[in-house]
Amino acid sequence: MFVSDPLIATPGPTEIPPHRILLAMARRTTNPDLDPEFFRHYDEARSMLAEILGTKSGNVIVWVGEAMSGLEAAVANLVGSGGDKVAVLSNGIFGDAFADLLRAYGGVPIIHKVEYTKVLDPDKVTSFLRNEARDARVVTMVHCETPSGTLNDLREMARAVKSEGKLLIVDAVSSIGGVEINVGWGGVDILIGGSQKVLNLPSGLTILAVSDEAWETMKRTNYKGGFYLNIRLWRDVVEKMEFPYTHSEPLINGLLESLKMIHEEGGLDNVYRRHRAVARGGVVRAVEAVNLRLIPELEVFASPTVTAFYIPNGLSDVKVIETARRYGVFIAGSWGPLKGRVLRIGTWDIRHP
Repeated sequence: MFVSDPLIATPGPTEIPPHRILLAMARRTTNPDLDPEFFRHYDEARSMLAEILGTKSGNVIVWVGEAMSGLEAAVANLVGSGGDKVAVLSNGIFGDAFADLLRAYGGVPIIHKVEYTKVLDPDKVTSFLRNEARDARVVTMVHCETPSGTLNDLREMARAVKSEGKLLIVDAVSSIGGVEINVGWGGVDILIGGSQKVLNLPSGLTILAVSDEAWETMKRTNYKGGFYLNIRLWRDVVEKMEFPYTHSEPLINGLLESLKMIHEEGGLDNVYRRHRAVARGGVVRAVEAVNLRLIPELEVFASPTVTAFYIPNGLSDVKVIETARRYGVFIAGSWGPLKGRVLRIGTWDIRHP
């Protein structure tokens, strides 16, 4: 890191390693629509992401657009018009946001909501899906709720949803690359990630992992609401050597470099261990040392990618953030009911060569 540069310690966007990822994005570009080498790089990145997500490369898509485009696309492509009921599992702002997206596309959200400082309980979710949401065929949830730093148990939630024969959409924007994820754990049908969190890239890429069952469902729902968010257009882009629209060569170059850096750590277990060490052995212990209260209170429910903690009475979150910024450090406040009460630190660890 250059001495004059600020330290970006927010949950996202995160610090970009300057000696590898920034340089990778600065390489001379060609024309991604015509260059066979670009398609090879895209496919290589897709294969490396498939390894991280526990799926096959043909089910991984990377497109240009902030991760919100992926969340909206998942809803638009799996939820048909005409009042389809969808089970929304929420323990935070981004869980709640799925309900807004559903309403925009004519869906009817049936909401199972828990406190923002707690996590989803698989047994209670199972009961909800069997009763209040028995008519829903699609379920939405968030893996890591960054406003509270909570991490839902994706493996158990996927099993609960699949035991009821429903499709599962997962927002993994703040966890992909920093927490173990396997879309084959009982069944995740569309998982959405983004470039600007753990992967240490600028905002601008959406990562989608799509199950075979989701592909088949999308044929039946036959999304006709637009072009840009039509997931089916991306089904065979490598084989056809044709993207629906012009891709971003600098961002794909940066993504490939980020994934190579992960690979060079000697296995995904080392990557996940690094995030736990930075979070629990570093930031969490420092917060506890000055007697600040963490969210969630049980460490087992805390995400290794972001640490959230309450501000002492009498202090302003805005004042603390502004003071930190004057010293060259960017940290974040929170949103919704936690706004003004909580500060957050992204617990990534910048990866130098």
